[in-house]
Amino acid sequence: MDRRQFVGALLATGAAAPAAARNGFLYVGAWQKQVIVIDETNLRVAGNIALQYDVPRTLALTPDKKQLIVFSMKDCGFEFIDLATRKIEHSFVLNSGGKRYRPNGIELTPDGKKIYTTFYMVEQKIDRFEVGKTKWGIIDVASGKLEKEEDVPKEMEGRMGRGGGMRFSPDGKFLYSFRDNVYIYDAATLKEVDKIELSKPLFPGVERVMVGPGEDPHEPEGMVLGFFNSTDPIVHRSTFGFAQFDLAKRTFEFTPVGPSTTGIMGLHLTPDRKTGYTVAFNGQGANRRCEFWTFDIGSKQLVKKQEFDGRSRFDFSISSDGKTLYIFGAGNTLEAYDAATLRMTKELDVNADMTSNMLVRPGA
Repeated sequence: MDRRQFVGALLATGAAAPAAARNGFLYVGAWQKQVIVIDETNLRVAGNIALQYDVPRTLALTPDKKQLIVFSMKDCGFEFIDLATRKIEHSFVLNSGGKRYRPNGIELTPDGKKIYTTFYMVEQKIDRFEVGKTKWGIIDVASGKLEKEEDVPKEMEGRMGRGGGMRFSPDGKFLYSFRDNVYIYDAATLKEVDKIELSKPLFPGVERVMVGPGEDPHEPEGMVLGFFNSTDPIVHRSTFGFAQFDLAKRTFEFTPVGPSTTGIMGLHLTPDRKTGYTVAFNGQGANRRCEFWTFDIGSKQLVKKQEFDGRSRFDFSISSDGKTLYIFGAGNTLEAYDAATLRMTKELDVNADMTSNMLVRPGA
């Protein structure tokens, strides 16, 4: 019995129907130039939002959760969609003439009026393409213009594109950049004002820590809770654990959990923030095993594991009520797993290859 037959058998017996308490919507970008809207109540496609520019690569919500921001790479395009009407209310592109912008991550100010990013520019000359240095950029949402750009510090050149992420302090005055260290910038001047040096030992036996903010729909304002990975200086054994940052107080704490695996995805928490879930990998290629991991957040302990049939590439998220886990992306199917049993309950074919992250927006 293959996977589709197995899921069909489960649904036919009614053994694992999706939880009725789900009442939110899922948004995910897909070919060709669209955002797919999925109703969590019955886990069905509720509509498709046609886009103006290109294939969506990144989705984000405005701070008031009323608009969806869609970023597409081709023309460095931004489209703002009203979630009530599912209509494009505002859009702009940064590329002009022979200048092409390549952002690495975007973060909105708490008032939703500015977009902060790091980027480099590729300029088409008569006989070549010239790649510029990495810069900070501030985009004014209303005008759709790059209103400020600033060279990143020389010591950061080449490092600003290595993963990480950005978060604002709740008052919008400071920008946290999660890279090899956590850098804190004055949001107005883009000058560094403080730094949390993760390369220095934070607890016995640790040589280096790498950490970045995830994409948690239930994350409280001003807090970042995610995973870190570290390596000891003697036998270079890798360890993973929890990293928690208070962006208002600039405090942080690290809680080691156990040996690292080959890879681990982001942390997603239930609305009450008592339980967390992630996907971990062991091995490489055809020998790779994919597992759901369940954590008790209060004690920071791993309490359950369950192997599942993972595809070669995918992304991972959680439902608005925290009772369902979603596997999606790099294909046309979304798989729903019961968070309590970690067993698949449904597979949804959205009839398009998904190309972006997925946003979860609870219903009214």
